[in-house]
Amino acid sequence: MPLMDWQIRAVEGMLQRKDDGFWYREALISCARQQGKSVLLKALAGFFVTEWAAKTGRPQSVMLVANKLDRSSAIFRELAPILEGFGGKPFWSYGREQILMPDGSSIRVSAATSTQHGASNDLVLLDEIWSISPAVIFDALRPTMIARPSPLMAMFSTAGDESSTAMLKLREQAINAIDAGRTSKLYFAEWSPPPGVRWQDREWWPWANPALGTTVTWDALEAAAETPDKNAFLRAHLNLWISSANSWLAPGRWDECQTTAVMPDGGILAIDSSLDESRYVGVRAYRRDDKKIQVAPAFIVESEDELWAKVEELMANRDLQLAVSPSLEIHTPKTWKPRTRTVGYGELLKWTGLVRAMINEGKVEHGGELALAEHVSRAVLVKQSGNVVLSSQKSPGPIELARCLVWATALASAAPSKARVAIGRS
Repeated sequence: MPLMDWQIRAVEGMLQRKDDGFWYREALISCARQQGKSVLLKALAGFFVTEWAAKTGRPQSVMLVANKLDRSSAIFRELAPILEGFGGKPFWSYGREQILMPDGSSIRVSAATSTQHGASNDLVLLDEIWSISPAVIFDALRPTMIARPSPLMAMFSTAGDESSTAMLKLREQAINAIDAGRTSKLYFAEWSPPPGVRWQDREWWPWANPALGTTVTWDALEAAAETPDKNAFLRAHLNLWISSANSWLAPGRWDECQTTAVMPDGGILAIDSSLDESRYVGVRAYRRDDKKIQVAPAFIVESEDELWAKVEELMANRDLQLAVSPSLEIHTPKTWKPRTRTVGYGELLKWTGLVRAMINEGKVEHGGELALAEHVSRAVLVKQSGNVVLSSQKSPGPIELARCLVWATALASAAPSKARVAIGRS
């Protein structure tokens, strides 16, 4: 199967080798629709049950899963005649399609349900995971690969919405690893415009359409953009996670606040947890001598023990003050009490408008961290009690870093970053 450049880049990335197996156990590939994701799925499935099976000397078990059964069945119908040329024997019962290869390798079709127990898979291919539940991916399919010597779960999708829990978790995991400069077992490749840019600017459209000029034409994109349902166009053709028109910052504004200045130690550290308490985050803000506030994510961890270990390390700096959300207040060490303040929804309600104005006036700067940019760009405003406030419920994904940004920035703007000791003489 001839592959386009973007497909080659994706498949070479996810199939990076170590010893006799693969470096990555999972891969998430995301781009706009009609770019050729299904071709890549077929190529991977065929490779595993032919060349890879021959190289390893082990039969390979492949499972095709999609958000809708007819999608995976369609891929099977296109792949079966090709593999018949390699001696494969297809079975065509709808919903139970299967190809058996001469060496015992197999490709099976399955629905995206949480009942996938008992199977053992070398390769699981999931299409459009934005609408596949976490129970299917994490509880049903991932355990089927635990005993295989070199498994790969390859996931493909366009952008989703706030209900796309599994894809959001995987994407956050990958972005956090990128910001930390850490190589994880999840390979992540996404074709999309940078967070916060104006989608109407045509210069960004090719970023989400790597097959532009091959499977997709510019005229087709222009025609799709004229649909009255702009959200559908943004998701399907620009691979953008949908946020409301009430987003708290204008497109591109956050990107304009980037700086290369080195952030000094000290300032304010605001900490919080995600709504499902699967992540704990910290954002630090520092008031510089020029009165601008510089901000940066301090850490993103997955347990409360890791949270307090990170906070303890940072609080060794006596110039740092701590802002904790109410859910974490009870576990805050008493030794930090003189330097600790509790912040919650009330403070978010009071300070969101203030911090937004500071960002718009160029009084806040950041180092370009991707995770922070994602949370800030997707955060959505709601009006309440005459004020505006960031809404986790209305935003299309997690925004805990944006909440911490508001708390830390507001507190840092109120006073100098370094505590000064006053000495009185009589």
